[in-house]
Amino acid sequence: MLHLNQVIASIIIGVIEGITEFLPISSTGHMIIASHLLKIENNNTKILEIFIEFGSALSILYFFHKKILKIIKFNINEKKIKTKNMHILISIFPTIFFGLIFYKKIKLLFNTYDVMYSLILGGFFLLVAEIFKPKKHKISNIHDISLFQSAVIGLFQIFCLYPGFSRSGVTIATGILLGIKRSVAIEFSFIISIPLIMGASFFDFINNISNIKASDFPIFFLGTIISFTISMLCIKQLLKIINKTSLIFFGIYRFIIAGFIYFIN
Repeated sequence: MLHLNQVIASIIIGVIEGITEFLPISSTGHMIIASHLLKIENNNTKILEIFIEFGSALSILYFFHKKILKIIKFNINEKKIKTKNMHILISIFPTIFFGLIFYKKIKLLFNTYDVMYSLILGGFFLLVAEIFKPKKHKISNIHDISLFQSAVIGLFQIFCLYPGFSRSGVTIATGILLGIKRSVAIEFSFIISIPLIMGASFFDFINNISNIKASDFPIFFLGTIISFTISMLCIKQLLKIINKTSLIFFGIYRFIIAGFIYFIN
């Protein structure tokens, strides 16, 4: 039987994830903050967050599925399509490698104190990207992103292992600094997020499977559905907002949230 407080928590965190996943403000950081404010920082909540992140990943997969099919298509005759599987693999390998090595240490950072500092660091990175970005972009099509650019984005994406830094924020900002058109950097950022989020969700699920009870699945399923639904309703509009809004604005927002965390702790 579902308890009302579990349902409310699942809905709130699901909505937060569904909205913040597409903005460079750290969805994980916001979920950690929400759990702290709701006073539900327990093992069940951490597992709930795994399912909720999986829900948002499913929405990204659905939204970009046509472009993804073109990228992973094994057709050597399509010379115009240069962004292939290798670009995606190169961009996600560093995060997977270091994520697996430092998995236990990374999990110790999932608290409001570390998120506060991560929000600040990530905020400064967004400011740097917006201020020092090239005046003219060199890449205006996702299929023109080079293997070198994919590798650089992948290396900087390692910072997303620090909860609160924002995976989308660091990859979009890095892409912009490399001369990739903002809308293209956004597309590439979310396409490479799919295997990372789904893989991390599955890995976390396996590591926590002994703590999961059959009675918990309804609340986990509810969180997944809420996250997926909110993401599907918001994704198009939120991607437009990122494309048209200066990263400086998101950086300032992150500083404000970090200040809020400082005063509530």
